[in-house]
Amino acid sequence: MTSDNQALPPLAWPAFTDEAERLAWWRACAQAYLDLWNNPPPITPVPLKEIDALEQRLNCALPSLLRRYHEQIGALELAERLCSVTPEKYASIEPLLNAYPGISDILEDAPDAEQLLALVDQLVAFGDYLGNGNLWCFHRETGEVWYFDHDSSPMLTQIFSDAGQYLDVLMFKCLLAAHDEEDNEDLLREHLGDEIVEKWMY
Repeated sequence: MTSDNQALPPLAWPAFTDEAERLAWWRACAQAYLDLWNNPPPITPVPLKEIDALEQRLNCALPSLLRRYHEQIGALELAERLCSVTPEKYASIEPLLNAYPGISDILEDAPDAEQLLALVDQLVAFGDYLGNGNLWCFHRETGEVWYFDHDSSPMLTQIFSDAGQYLDVLMFKCLLAAHDEEDNEDLLREHLGDEIVEKWMY
């Protein structure tokens, strides 16, 4: 049982019938992960006024499922770190150019620098992989999720069609840890494919 008296979800990819079921699964997975730690922070949804203020700062709406996550759950320190809705010194939801200013230097000599900078300008960082500078971003217009990898090529890779797909996998990673299967990549590889797992986690 988790601390809010929910049963630990089974270690399997769920099939959701609606958004409410998906959010309930996310919450159960997040709580199961937090319960692994001593004195974990409680699940604390973000006030709507703070989300509205963020969207005004960004001059764009959050992807709907990312917004719903913060409205109803709001946990940041999970199997990967999600960026904060409210401004923080590190790891806030903000334009990629602000989150990683050095990207301009990386692109300076790239043959397709102009095209890449146009893409970067559309990306908003919302997840901080492991605090190593690699970031998850959503596209302002399409909602697609891109992975920014400053260590290896390609620097930008579109991996998910929306933020909900990323959050599904993040919650599954939390579930792996809760089942003491944190190092078991087989289920991730079956679901995502080897290429994505290698890009993401290596």
